[in-house]
Amino acid sequence: MHLDTPRPRGDNFPAFYWDVFPPQFVFAIAYPGDSVSIARSAFVGFVLLSLNSAAFGQQPGRTPANASPPWAQLAKLSSSYFLAYHNGTAVAISGNVVAVGAPYGQIVSVYVMPSSGWGNMTETATLKASDSSPYDLFGNSVAIYGNTIVVGDPYARPNQSGGVYVFVEPAGGWKGTLTETAKLSTTEAARGGTVGWSVSISGSTIVAGAPYILNEVGEAFVYTQPTGGWTNANETAKLSPSDGQANEQFGISVSASGNAVVVGSPYEAIGANQDQGGAYVYIEPASGWRNATQSAKLTASDGQQYDEFATSVSMSGQTIAAGALGVNQTQGAAYVFVEPSGGWANMTQTGKLTATGVTSGQELGASVAIENSYVVAGAPLFSHSTNRLSSPFNGEGATYIFVEPPSGWTNQSQSAMLTGSDARFAAGFGTAVAISGNTVVSTTSSNNINIGAGYVFRPYTPQ
Repeated sequence: MHLDTPRPRGDNFPAFYWDVFPPQFVFAIAYPGDSVSIARSAFVGFVLLSLNSAAFGQQPGRTPANASPPWAQLAKLSSSYFLAYHNGTAVAISGNVVAVGAPYGQIVSVYVMPSSGWGNMTETATLKASDSSPYDLFGNSVAIYGNTIVVGDPYARPNQSGGVYVFVEPAGGWKGTLTETAKLSTTEAARGGTVGWSVSISGSTIVAGAPYILNEVGEAFVYTQPTGGWTNANETAKLSPSDGQANEQFGISVSASGNAVVVGSPYEAIGANQDQGGAYVYIEPASGWRNATQSAKLTASDGQQYDEFATSVSMSGQTIAAGALGVNQTQGAAYVFVEPSGGWANMTQTGKLTATGVTSGQELGASVAIENSYVVAGAPLFSHSTNRLSSPFNGEGATYIFVEPPSGWTNQSQSAMLTGSDARFAAGFGTAVAISGNTVVSTTSSNNINIGAGYVFRPYTPQ
């Protein structure tokens, strides 16, 4: 079991190893009682002599004042498909089901928790598009609600207009190789497409972002499930920003919760601040979804140019989290917004979430997820070491847990920091994150020759 809880630097002892490819000898030094995870260097055709360090449990960092109990890595979710390139680009979880997208392999892997609980495993089912073609990006985005999985492919044919694929769980469960129940398209396919770059589902409503449509002004499309169930269809409604401009990429992130949708526009200029970014909230009318502009616009009170606020968004009930990976020279941050008593209106954040130990270039907020009192934020370029020559811990990534205080969200630092048990050089742990209840999934997208994985965590309860 891999435990993640902040510990002082002195608690992290080094392990040194050298290897020869193919590996024949491994020499390790570790203190008694420590568990050593050895990362192999994978270079073909020559001998590599390397001196690396591995850490035990949580990597070095300061213990935050509001630390939560330790979080345990329960499982690593791998793909058995050897061409699952960039597996981990997208992830979703609902209850005991996890879906992980591999857009360059054009598959989505589905994992169902065994009756014995989460453990290391490969997929129980593989989702594919029935009409796939070269250069598609099926799996660029995924979402789950109940027994329905939604997959985005922003380059789906015709004309790379994009598409949204809906999979309803068969009577026999998520098993084998499955193709879609329905494909959702747009009436605006000829205008630039890329629908499905981002997707979300809540109840009978699916929303899909198309950030590159209309000269990258962007749009989002809402689809409502028919009475008889999902079938091939075009959008029910189109969501647009009232102040959209070219190159702002509205729709690069979307999230739906109940009768509300939030859409990110990270390259929007706010005043004179280029690429500061904004998020737009839409409320379903009593008569149902129809073409609309926003009900409210969310911005950061301390926004600066190139913050890229709303690169990622997530909504749960009356609370929205938005990632801004460009804050403070790409150190990054996440912002929390709580709906006012009178309903959503133009506003700035209720609280700002930052992480101790994160420095410039590490992009906290590249991914976010929220549920109940938890916000999860990925920093996929986080590094424990800046020594590129002698340490595997460079760009391995990290994921941060923030817990709502009893008094409500406010400016705060992390409660816990998660790392992948085998996430090493340029793994990108935190590329995508998801949460269901108190179960968190974070992914790498390039941990093993560009084939990533999902990692499942829960708070650790001693037995």
